[in-house]
Amino acid sequence: MIAGVVVAVLVAGSVGGWFLWGRDGNDGGTGRGPTAAPSVSASTSGSASGTDGTPSGTASGSPSPSAGAPPAGFRLVEESGFALAVPEGWNRTTSGKSVFYNAPDGLSLVQVYPLDEPGITPYEALRLTSRDLAAQNPGYSEISLARTGPGDDSVELVYAYDRTEGRRKVVDRAFVGGDGRQYAVLAAGPESAWPEQRKTLDTALEFFEP
Repeated sequence: MIAGVVVAVLVAGSVGGWFLWGRDGNDGGTGRGPTAAPSVSASTSGSASGTDGTPSGTASGSPSPSAGAPPAGFRLVEESGFALAVPEGWNRTTSGKSVFYNAPDGLSLVQVYPLDEPGITPYEALRLTSRDLAAQNPGYSEISLARTGPGDDSVELVYAYDRTEGRRKVVDRAFVGGDGRQYAVLAAGPESAWPEQRKTLDTALEFFEP
């Protein structure tokens, strides 16, 4: 049943981790989805560091909101249940429980979605997400899956996949928020634009507040 939902959602078009593999079954807001293949590499334990997709910067662990203003080119937005910083000029859309901020060119986005599955941890949510993406997505590659804080309360998945516009690279952080709820925030964009996705995610998480 889950496999059927995964296929349907991938065909409809979505980029978002937990949301993608079947809790809502709706389109991911972009209108363009991944195609599929097995993952090629993974790091599934410990806290990682480095320049190619592994956690770094101020956004390690569960985010704590910054007291200052966001940097130039970003703005604060308030949603129902949380606030965060997103790039200026990006357009808001929603699909199911996910909120998207899409770049004007349609190639990059920020997605926020809750992890509402009872008993799931952020680590398990992203591990299962990567497993199902690998099974259903030709061209899918898991670059890293690493804990960014103590235990399983903050985890980051970096992956890439093929789409008609070219290869896309995504960094997805799942964590327990200050309100005790679990969230995931991801930034996606062309692989050639990396590490802009990481900079976007780090800024979003720096100002994330339930």
